[in-house]
Amino acid sequence: MSNEVKIGLLAIVAIAVSFWGYKFILGKNLLSKSNSYKAYYERVDRMQVGTVVFVNGVDVGNVASVKLMDDPARTVEVTIDLEPGMRVPKNTTAVIVATGFMGGKAVKLEYDQPCSGDDCAQPGDTFKGEFRDLLGSMVGEDAMEDYLEIVKVGLKDVIDTLNNALLSDDSNSPLSRSMKNLDSTLANLASTTTQIDALLRTSSGNINGSLAHMEAITRNLKENNAKINSILSNADSLTGQLVAADLQKTLTEINGTITDFQTTLKTANQAIGGISDVVGQIKGGQGSLGKLLSDDDLYNRISKLSNNADSLVNDIQDRPYRYMPLKSRRKVNKYDEQDAKNGQ
Repeated sequence: MSNEVKIGLLAIVAIAVSFWGYKFILGKNLLSKSNSYKAYYERVDRMQVGTVVFVNGVDVGNVASVKLMDDPARTVEVTIDLEPGMRVPKNTTAVIVATGFMGGKAVKLEYDQPCSGDDCAQPGDTFKGEFRDLLGSMVGEDAMEDYLEIVKVGLKDVIDTLNNALLSDDSNSPLSRSMKNLDSTLANLASTTTQIDALLRTSSGNINGSLAHMEAITRNLKENNAKINSILSNADSLTGQLVAADLQKTLTEINGTITDFQTTLKTANQAIGGISDVVGQIKGGQGSLGKLLSDDDLYNRISKLSNNADSLVNDIQDRPYRYMPLKSRRKVNKYDEQDAKNGQ
């Protein structure tokens, strides 16, 4: 056998094994014979090919195909493959049930009793299709009403307990106190609303009169709008005149002040000129002060006279007895001798 033939045969075997493996993954074994049945549903909630089919918890087949029909109701056709030798009655119901909270699905075959002979379904027959949600799948159709009754009673007990613990008159819970406060607040609000309504009814006449007066005032303002504008214009003009009069008066006062200041400056200039003449005369040696400043001999004599006067005053202070009247010369000499002894 040539290599080409070997490669061809190997390729055919690989393809066949791959196809068988694909079908096996989908839940259908090509090497074993199976019996196919049909079932129709309004919905299947994304049930996949290969979904397990079971009876009383035992796997007996799988879903071979899921097909959407082209009818007005959009019915879903499901093909079910059962293992060889698995015999079920004709009145079997194929129920799609949930296998968990994650969305898994399975097909459960339900029937009252096993079949025998002509009572068994033949390959190609159609089962009755039924779909159950998660709660129906977990509890079961027969126990659904009992379960709901249990839940109803339990919820009633819980609500009664909460009502007694939180909302009863004897309860001291925070929620009970809040509800009582809310009830009191609503009562106060209703009373306040009633009082406000009564006040409004009592004061409706006054309110209407006030609104009528306000309307009359507004109408008068609208009718006398031209007069008001004229008054405002006159006031604006009068204000401008007053401002102009005040400005003119202020300017007149400023001009008078400037004139007085100029006169004062002229007088000051004349005084400064006289002082300058006197200073010039003093510098020229005119007058007593000029002679005193320019004549050195006079200055020396005045200085000597001042020194002599100072010596005389000192001597009067030190020896007053010399200048006292009615003192004899003898007593004066006596005092001088004592002063000489004392080193004065």
